[in-house]
Amino acid sequence: MLALITFTDPRKTALSIEREKALLEKHKRLLQELESSKLKVFDINGALGKYEALEKGGNFGVDDKEEVIKASRLIGSRDVSGIILGLWHWTESNLVTLLAKETNKPLLLYADDDPAWAGSTCITSVGASLWESSVNYHALHHVRLKGDLEKVKAWARAAEAVSKLSKKSLLLWGAPYTLGMEHLMDDLPRLKRFIGDFLILDQYIIIKKADFMISDEKERIRVEKFFEWLNEKTKINYDNSMLTPEVLRRQIAIYLAAKDIWKKYEKETAAVSIKCQPELSEIYGVTACLIPALFPFNADAKGEKPIVPATCEGDVKGTISSALLFYLSGKPPLFGDIKYVDDELILIANCGASSLYYAKLSENPEENLKETTIQGQCQGKSGGALTYRTPKTELTVARLIRRGGDYYLLYFLAEGVEITEDIEFKLKWGKQWPHTAIKNPLDKERFLNVMGANHLSAVPGDFTEEIKFVARMWGVKAINLRKKEEVDEFLDSL
Repeated sequence: MLALITFTDPRKTALSIEREKALLEKHKRLLQELESSKLKVFDINGALGKYEALEKGGNFGVDDKEEVIKASRLIGSRDVSGIILGLWHWTESNLVTLLAKETNKPLLLYADDDPAWAGSTCITSVGASLWESSVNYHALHHVRLKGDLEKVKAWARAAEAVSKLSKKSLLLWGAPYTLGMEHLMDDLPRLKRFIGDFLILDQYIIIKKADFMISDEKERIRVEKFFEWLNEKTKINYDNSMLTPEVLRRQIAIYLAAKDIWKKYEKETAAVSIKCQPELSEIYGVTACLIPALFPFNADAKGEKPIVPATCEGDVKGTISSALLFYLSGKPPLFGDIKYVDDELILIANCGASSLYYAKLSENPEENLKETTIQGQCQGKSGGALTYRTPKTELTVARLIRRGGDYYLLYFLAEGVEITEDIEFKLKWGKQWPHTAIKNPLDKERFLNVMGANHLSAVPGDFTEEIKFVARMWGVKAINLRKKEEVDEFLDSL
């Protein structure tokens, strides 16, 4: 929820009535615009009775410290993620400073582009005062916008995403780091700047429950129904080694076990990650590919289900990146390895599965399933990989990284590329994996040098403005890989 509050000049001056009527209309228009974009807004002026005050000859805008304290308490009583301040005309800056101090929430100073009133004067005065006082992080790092409603909405979505993540946990099955990848290790207490908490469970609980499902008569029925559903909805190429019906049943049992465990933590969990390698893929002997395929998907054999971002290899920063993109877009996030890079192309292909949404990019799960083929993996002792080729589409790509103890948020708007027969012909290792092709925003050398991970996360659409605002709220440096100067600054600082 966002809070919207409009301030005004406490002094009785000429044009006071016309001014307050104008502030009312501007406030209402912004409120309607936000709500029409499916953003939930808490109208502080309404809660303070300012509409009625105007009808009685008073001011519509908040105009004294007592009202600011009341407004602060109202904001504190709700789950408010950020505050939009209507600064359409002059107000006394110390009123806003008091609100910033009492609430300690992300702040957006906004006025429309109307030359009839002193919005520019107010924004610069209030902004300068917030810098001068620096009563908290959000006062110092507030955002100022004038007349750009799309950016206001982007800021609002960013504030909502940051707020949700700050209250949610990541459910991690298996402790990093996987296969000696030290960048998958992390400082979990420091990451609580971004995420609420971490639930770390051993993968053994999945194995134990999956084994029970295979052996128990009642649970075996669940596995069989799921098995029949997959055989009906997807193409399956069985072989005599990596993928047999029994291997697929065991993969199903792993997925159902993970889903049952997740249900216990559903309300508090933003995303999940499965370590898989080598405990499941090599020692237990079956890969867990249905988890990254179906958790971030809107259906399974039981019908419609929540979308839950999911990653592999215990990648904590990758899981945060995926969860962030999900909360910004509402779309299932894609997660995968940077499998190939040249000057023109980047191939993203996860080791066995990514969200099945990307098989067709359809809101109808049936259409995505029809474009999916399950076939034998190229690694691990056994298991089926879920194969598809993502259609050409625009994607926002993001990745939280850490260098020398400092966090950075890499991002760019990616232009999708069709995976042609020529590209397909050149694939060998991991050909069974789902592949997504995008244009390289840099050249291959610069891309490889700037990248602080071997995994990327992505969602359809343009959420680059939102990501810039998120980085500001998190207090990290955002680096747009399509902007040469930002990449050069990062590389030159090494």
